[in-house]
Amino acid sequence: MRRRDFVRLVIPLPFVVGSASRSEAAVDEGSSEQAMVSFGVIADPQFADKDTKGSRFYRKSLGKLKSALTELGQHELDFVMTLGDVIDQDFKSFAQIMPVYEKLKVPHRLVLGNHDFDVADKDKGKVMKAMGMDKAYYSEVRNGWRFVYLDGTEMSVFRYPEGSILKKESDGELQRLRSEKVVQAQPWNGGISVVQLAWLKGELDAAKLAREKVIICNHYPVMPEADAHNLWNAEAVVKMIDEYDHVAVYMNGHNHKGNYAKRNGTHYVNFKGMVETEKETSYAVVKCYTDHVEIEGFGAEMDRVVD
Repeated sequence: MRRRDFVRLVIPLPFVVGSASRSEAAVDEGSSEQAMVSFGVIADPQFADKDTKGSRFYRKSLGKLKSALTELGQHELDFVMTLGDVIDQDFKSFAQIMPVYEKLKVPHRLVLGNHDFDVADKDKGKVMKAMGMDKAYYSEVRNGWRFVYLDGTEMSVFRYPEGSILKKESDGELQRLRSEKVVQAQPWNGGISVVQLAWLKGELDAAKLAREKVIICNHYPVMPEADAHNLWNAEAVVKMIDEYDHVAVYMNGHNHKGNYAKRNGTHYVNFKGMVETEKETSYAVVKCYTDHVEIEGFGAEMDRVVD
């Protein structure tokens, strides 16, 4: 696939002296510095063998994903990540789309999305295995950058079979949030437990001690505030991130239109959903440097411009 013209989003990192001038130079003249880490990002392929509904072209995602992976294969990447919702529904959809990722010559990282669990109750416990995931949330360190992959479906009304304790607990939590008129208290959203929050804090502390920069990845956004797409307990996650100056970027999907916010030096980037376009695709290449992060958008992703 021929590479499309792209818009480059340069994110200066607040904890490096002189990052603004360096990042401006990267835009205007191109950076001669070699990226510390480079990776591809895909959000919400949401494949299913079913007819188009509104702006969602479910069947088209298979071909768009193949083309995206062919293009990404032309870049020197360390890995590729998919930010949730690999499928739209039906467990058999995994058997059609997951083999597409096998053409990748680099590792593939995943986070869990709400549609990944839109399967029969008897199949909900098989989803992670079908996606090739050993853990629901995990981390890795690459050349001074720590990548933290969260599980935003841990507390949700769609992940667990009817009658299970976790389903009942999640139903109760959703009702509690609704009674408090929390905007994101929606059945298609989810939250993370206090156990996972404590784990996240441990990861951020470890990265701080090791002088690593951090990128957090999740299916759900946590910013901007009071958005109907947000994680149920987005405020708790943002409050924790506020305490650390080495969290460079929080990346997510879920809101197919895409979004962007900045708070206390952390950039919150919502990538656009691949399923949303009939012919045009949507994905990105991200490059991490010592003092900034560059995001090169392809297809619909080129429409996101942040100064």
